[in-house]
Amino acid sequence: MSESSELDVTTTEDPCLKMNLGGHKKNITDISFNPDGKQFASSSEDHSIMISSTSIDYSNDGKLLASSSRDCTVRLWIPTIRGGSTEFKAHTSSVNCISFSPDNTKIITGSNDKSVKLWDVSRKHFVASFLGHNNWIRCIKFCPEGDMIISCSDDRTVRVWDANSGQCLHVFTVISGSPNYVSIHRNNNSIAVAMDTGSVRVYDIRNKKLQQHYTLHDGTTCVSWHPQANYLLSSGKDGKLRIVDVMEGRPLYTLSGHEGPISSCKFNTNGDYFASGGVDKCVMVWKTNFISDE
Repeated sequence: MSESSELDVTTTEDPCLKMNLGGHKKNITDISFNPDGKQFASSSEDHSIMISSTSIDYSNDGKLLASSSRDCTVRLWIPTIRGGSTEFKAHTSSVNCISFSPDNTKIITGSNDKSVKLWDVSRKHFVASFLGHNNWIRCIKFCPEGDMIISCSDDRTVRVWDANSGQCLHVFTVISGSPNYVSIHRNNNSIAVAMDTGSVRVYDIRNKKLQQHYTLHDGTTCVSWHPQANYLLSSGKDGKLRIVDVMEGRPLYTLSGHEGPISSCKFNTNGDYFASGGVDKCVMVWKTNFISDE
């Protein structure tokens, strides 16, 4: 439910909870929407996708679902009732995060072995390593145009990589706390970083500067840009979801519903729905509502 509307918002109505889905037996670790916006997958520490999986990502055509795991492997799934899967060893330690390239031909993985690796999807073949982090990789994402890769690590850095050459283009260093998650704006220039200190930091890749800083949670676990508008969704260890209007620079909503920390939150492709998953083993699906159709 919507716990509070922090601004007088001249849009449709407040976000609302549409579904509360059970089924998992342990903590939810990640959520990914199919690009069709009508289907999503969740991964959990109960070894199911509904594997122990740490991260999942749909290909942009919706034909494959990739999952990373603590057993050092990556698995590619055909997300249908009869769909099969293929598995390959990707790292020497837990694989924490995975992301498809915009053209669906590559995946990028990040691991506790401190490396970022690029893979060919069709051949399940290693392409290149991106080295520079000196602690566990927490999150990895392709930029929307496919030209850059963004990673964050327990070494308190967010790195921007050239996706073709593997060169590190820039390092954003955080003085206090560690980054847990990154989300990239559709303009290919702005990145939002979820910090374990409870803040969300927004950086501009072009001028290499911090644009905005929000203190939102008691430990921010995940962040997601709205795909069509300048809004940010965040989740926290405090069991709350927050929605921020980045143009106004102010929080709009605080949403509650989960019992305990929330580990993941994502908007769907159109931004009309978003989902959240937490340690309460539940996935909640919310209707965005407050964004007009202008």
